[in-house]
Amino acid sequence: MKILQHLWKYHQRGVIFADLRYLNTYSTEKFPSSEEKLSHAYLPKSYLNTGSVYVHWPYCRQRCSYCNFVKFIPHPNSHWTIQDNILEDAMVKELQHNLQHSHISSVQSVFFGGGTPSLARPHMVEKVLAAIEEVCHLEENAEITLEGNPTSLETKKLKDFRAVKGINRVSIGVQALDESSLRLLNRDHSIKEAMQCIHVAKQLFPGRMSIDLIFGRPAQTTQSWAQELEKVLSFCDDHISLYQLTVERGTKLFCQVKSGEVIMPSTDQMADLYEVAVSLLDSSGFTRYEVSNFARGYLAECVHNKSYWQGLQYIGVGPGAHSRVVPKTISENNSVDNLCISKFSRKETHFNNSRNNELHSLQNNNCLSKNDYNNYTVREARVNAADPANWLREVTLNGSGVRKITPQTMFDVICEYVASGLRTNTGITAETWNILLPHITLWEAFHESTVWLQENKLLQVSSERVKATRQGLNVLDSILPYLLNILEEKFTKFD
Repeated sequence: MKILQHLWKYHQRGVIFADLRYLNTYSTEKFPSSEEKLSHAYLPKSYLNTGSVYVHWPYCRQRCSYCNFVKFIPHPNSHWTIQDNILEDAMVKELQHNLQHSHISSVQSVFFGGGTPSLARPHMVEKVLAAIEEVCHLEENAEITLEGNPTSLETKKLKDFRAVKGINRVSIGVQALDESSLRLLNRDHSIKEAMQCIHVAKQLFPGRMSIDLIFGRPAQTTQSWAQELEKVLSFCDDHISLYQLTVERGTKLFCQVKSGEVIMPSTDQMADLYEVAVSLLDSSGFTRYEVSNFARGYLAECVHNKSYWQGLQYIGVGPGAHSRVVPKTISENNSVDNLCISKFSRKETHFNNSRNNELHSLQNNNCLSKNDYNNYTVREARVNAADPANWLREVTLNGSGVRKITPQTMFDVICEYVASGLRTNTGITAETWNILLPHITLWEAFHESTVWLQENKLLQVSSERVKATRQGLNVLDSILPYLLNILEEKFTKFD
């Protein structure tokens, strides 16, 4: 336990968040390569053809005090407020455009989230699912999730959404079962409303209803948190997501903490709260299959989230949505033996409202050569315009609302996979690793340099996988930078 307490002091982002934004600090331009290492640098069809879709609904009834996500409060006559039918049609247009210009031919999951999508019309879901079917294949047992808040209004609409063919899972943002916490967080529901919503959701989606909870709230104790969890366990379904309350710049909570009006728990208290939750959920039959996600049985796990952690492609639709995708212009010949990859500037590409369609004319479809392995793009990280008005303008003019594109090399992709894969109970698997980095094994990359982590029972390393232990997951953000540094060092020694 001493090593845990020591590492926790350097746990800057909180136990729940291994934020991938910081991976941009790892430059790949300086890394050399050789013909031998390029001979297996391909992405198989199973990776190129499979993906998921995230639909970001931008509106909420009110903004929570801790929220810094892309959300807007709809007001009549506001230029940010777009009529539902116009917004829906634009989302469909963007989705079809992005699918047509990607290699994705099979969609395994769709997630309607972001703002409060259950305040939208059920017809939106029908439009999106139909659009996917028109362009590619929506898998027969695809997971279709609807996210919502437990207000009386949204509870009434759940039945309408359940009637839509395809939706088979809901995620309810309960966040707290304490009235003072709900007021502090500026939630728009009461405990009574939350209980009623959960009751209805369980009836409509048996075995496929998830609850979100926030811990690390001001004045929260391990005793009060345990009592709250026990109450949740008495009526919840088979999936719970726990998120540590973080103070984000620009939020109301940030101002309250800065002024001294609100006092947050200490780092050690946060760690204790998380440990209480893990122990209690474990004793109740829940498996921590990811740092912040707990499921009672494999079938209850969230397929959509697992696709992120496994490094698969996903297309984000709507204002502020993010994507990770292999565009067709990057690889025209996607055979297993020969993935052609575009040579592309390592600099991020930003667009303004007058953006033209010349991006891909900058790309030359040249296959991987023995030079510049880390200067070639294998995937793109995309971010859509944030506000609905500018996003709509981009979609209308160009078919897609993308505002920024960051080319990703194979090293960028493997770094993201390490950061996300370690969050799961399966860890970094050799199966996925060998697709992305076949010229060095997991054992060669991590065993010798992580002996001290293994001896302190924080990390397990084998030829099949690298994974954090139960204790290691608790301090993952302290371990992760060290492992990424190891990976960077290995990249410099490929020759």
